[in-house]
Amino acid sequence: MIDTHIHLDSPLLSEDREQVMARASAAGVTHFYIPNVDDESWPRMEALQKIYPEQVRLMLGLHPCHVDTAWETTLDRYEKRWETSPEKYIAVGEIGLDLYWDKTSLDRQVLAFERQLDWAVRWNKPVSIHVRDAWEPMMDVLRGRKGRGLKGVLHCFSGTQEVAEELISMGFYLGIGGVVTYKKTNVMDVLRSVGMDRVVLETDAPYLSPVPARGKRNEPSHLAFVRDFLATGWGVSSAEVDRVTTENALKVFTFA
Repeated sequence: MIDTHIHLDSPLLSEDREQVMARASAAGVTHFYIPNVDDESWPRMEALQKIYPEQVRLMLGLHPCHVDTAWETTLDRYEKRWETSPEKYIAVGEIGLDLYWDKTSLDRQVLAFERQLDWAVRWNKPVSIHVRDAWEPMMDVLRGRKGRGLKGVLHCFSGTQEVAEELISMGFYLGIGGVVTYKKTNVMDVLRSVGMDRVVLETDAPYLSPVPARGKRNEPSHLAFVRDFLATGWGVSSAEVDRVTTENALKVFTFA
C-alpha cells in the first residue's frame, strides 16, 4: 500500500518513529508521500527523506491555514525551490482552501491556491488539495481551470456524490482515509457509486485515526483498517483494494 498523504515529519510521530515504520512495514505500507505545511515542516521532511530515501517522497506547497499576510514572500521562496530542483518534489501540496478556522482570509487563500496550481501546470506535477468548509469556492477555482492539465488528489475527501463525479470528470482522484470509517459520514455511500478506479489511500497521520483506533494517534499501519473497511463496503477482497489503489497512486504520482 502507498500512504499518499501522511505528516510523517510530525513531532507526534517522532518519539517512536522506528517502531512506527516497523509497524507500517508489517501492515504492508511500502511508501509514504509527505505534504509540506509551512516553513517548520520542511526541514523535518528533508531529514526524513535522507533516513528513508527509498520509501519517502516529498511535496512542496503552503497549507491554506498558513496563508498569512506574508504569504507572497513565502511562496516566492518556495517557487525558487521549484525552479532549482522540480524533480525533488512528487507534488504541489498541501494546498487548497480552509474556512473552518478563519473565514476572513478567503481572498488571499484563493490567490495563494491559484498561484500554486500554476506551479503544478508549469512543472507537470499533481496537486494534493485540502478543503474544509470551502467546497464551493474551491470548486469554482477548479472549474475555472478545467482543461488546463491539472491533476491530483482531493485529500481527505468528504464531499457529495455530485462533487465526486465532477472532480473525477476533471481528472482528479479521491484521497480516502480514516473519515470513511466514521458513522456520521456518507463517504462510503459516495464511493459505492463512483467505484474504486479513482481512489487512493491515505492516513493524514498523526490525525484522523480510523475506527477501531479512533481517538488515538494515527499512524501509517492504520491504513490497513481503511483498506479493509473499503473492501467490505465495495464487496471485494482487501487484496483487490490494495492492488487497485496502489495502481491508482502510481498513475497520479510519478514515484521517481
